[in-house]
Amino acid sequence: MKKFAIAVILCGSLTCSPVQAKTFVAVLWPMFGPLPAIGLVELVAELKMMPDVEVDTYVHQAWPSLVEDIDGQPAGTHTVVVGYSLGANSSVFVANNAKYVDLIIALQPSMLSWNPPLTGKVGRMIEIYNPDPAMTFGGMGSKKLVGDNIEYIANDDSHMGAQFNSQFRDLVKSEIAKFVASDRLETARAATPRPPDVAQPARSASLAYAEEQPASRQRDLAAQRHRAIARTEMTKPVKPVVPDHVAQERPKREPEESPINAPSERAAFLDTLSRSVASGNLFAERDLTLAAMMDYARRTYGASGRADDADGNSAAGGGEVAVSVR
Repeated sequence: MKKFAIAVILCGSLTCSPVQAKTFVAVLWPMFGPLPAIGLVELVAELKMMPDVEVDTYVHQAWPSLVEDIDGQPAGTHTVVVGYSLGANSSVFVANNAKYVDLIIALQPSMLSWNPPLTGKVGRMIEIYNPDPAMTFGGMGSKKLVGDNIEYIANDDSHMGAQFNSQFRDLVKSEIAKFVASDRLETARAATPRPPDVAQPARSASLAYAEEQPASRQRDLAAQRHRAIARTEMTKPVKPVVPDHVAQERPKREPEESPINAPSERAAFLDTLSRSVASGNLFAERDLTLAAMMDYARRTYGASGRADDADGNSAAGGGEVAVSVR
């Protein structure tokens, strides 16, 4: 029971709440109302089938009520006024008294009615008329409205046949469809989520400081760095550079070998020195015999103990010779 009551309340609230249409269309009937305007009645039925469109009709004398309804529309609602015959004449009064009208389409206004010039705020005003009064029962559809913001379309339709003209019907429906399409586009844009802002990479403090410094300051810092590098290079030891042709011409000195550096001579010298040291004082007086000298020569140079004279006779050392060496 409780759920049923809630459902009834919701249905009642939806039924009683007014439907706010994005585009409001008002149709002004000619003289005698909708009876002589069957073609306009069919057009009203087609307009009511369009989405997001609210359609209402008025007799041509009720234009002040239409002005109130236009001014009472919610903000952002597009307003369109369609008038036929005397209803087309009344559309000028609506335009001059309403706050703003987006579009007015006037079909064959009558020359038998007085009309002031268009001075109101209208986005666009289109008039379809037959410039030949003889074809419109003495000018019932040949009135050319006066105003700066009026677009004229001339035709050769009779006054009663103009309401069935497909050009007129298509014009009304296409212009209203433009308002509906623009409203849907705005709704889609509003419903589309905005992409998140991409965070910009943070710049390093040194880079930011370098960018903020003026150009002259950066040049001074560069000059200081170059001078510091030059001083560092001047303190380094300089290695003499010898040209290649001088290095090639300079002869390489071979190490001189001393007389005692030869292996055989060095061994004989050491042997003699050792024997001299072993024999005692090198500077003491010694008596050398011939036999001792020959023995020394034989041991040192490999000579024999016998010497041949010039005649071929050999002499043996029989005597002793005293040699004093200091």
